[in-house]
Amino acid sequence: MDIVGLGTLAMDVLIRVDKLPGQDSFCIVKSQETKPGGSGTNVIVQCARLGARTGFIGAVGDDDIGKKVIESLESENVDTSGMVVKKDMITLHTEIVIDDAGSKFIMLNMGDAFASLKGEEVNRCLIDQSKVFYTDLFPYGEAFHALVGAKAKGVKTVFNMQVGLETFKGMGVGKEDILAALPYVDVFAPCHEGLIQLTETEDLDECVTFLRKYCRGILVFTLGEKGSIAYDEQNRKYTTERFAAGKVIDTTGAGDSYIGAFMVAYFLRNYSLERSIRFASVCAGYTCTGLGARSGPASDKADELFGNA
Repeated sequence: MDIVGLGTLAMDVLIRVDKLPGQDSFCIVKSQETKPGGSGTNVIVQCARLGARTGFIGAVGDDDIGKKVIESLESENVDTSGMVVKKDMITLHTEIVIDDAGSKFIMLNMGDAFASLKGEEVNRCLIDQSKVFYTDLFPYGEAFHALVGAKAKGVKTVFNMQVGLETFKGMGVGKEDILAALPYVDVFAPCHEGLIQLTETEDLDECVTFLRKYCRGILVFTLGEKGSIAYDEQNRKYTTERFAAGKVIDTTGAGDSYIGAFMVAYFLRNYSLERSIRFASVCAGYTCTGLGARSGPASDKADELFGNA
């Protein structure tokens, strides 16, 4: 196994509207469809599309949504032997409202299956025999212990902080819990909101100074329209611009595609750090041209775009 993930999973209900409504206002629903999502599974699917041998660990209910989650992973050649099905439980799912400009808001229904994953249910052999372990630190206890165990076994570790502190708090995870995970991380990739809240500064160099008290690994910061920045272990900075592959339809999953592509480029293809974030930016840009979180490119398309970037 190349890359194994343990993190969020979901099915996404995508609702297209004419505009995002403000308080007490209306919008017109133009279309609605269900697509597989969940940032953790999205990342692993992008890795698989780029040729990585992948697996995923998580818990779903025995409801129709849970069945679709597993089917969607298997259809992308992701090993599901680490998936646990919980009887009579509800699978985590989201409703994503998207306007014509690609802006969105997300409503999360946690269900009761996802957080019920127990430590003894985590397939440690799957992790120990992989090259890279990926997590967004959900569910926290199981993800944290898996992270520590992977590091002890010499497996490369990646923590993608996909949400801000308020969302973590809602899941019972505090700032100190997040900081406690960082010493076991080889690549830390926080979203911009999470980075600013965690470090309490908007100055990126000051962010690095703060994080270096906890993390010695590579730091990757995605900045939306401003591209992305990476710092290596010696704090050398590398930057890349946002890549535009066409008209932006939906930005959902762009960050997932980015970190998935980065892991393949850096750990499996042995690209330099600078080249890896550029490849990741290309894949993220392509993802924005499709509807849904799993619009990322397959290997041949990614290589074609990267060669022309």
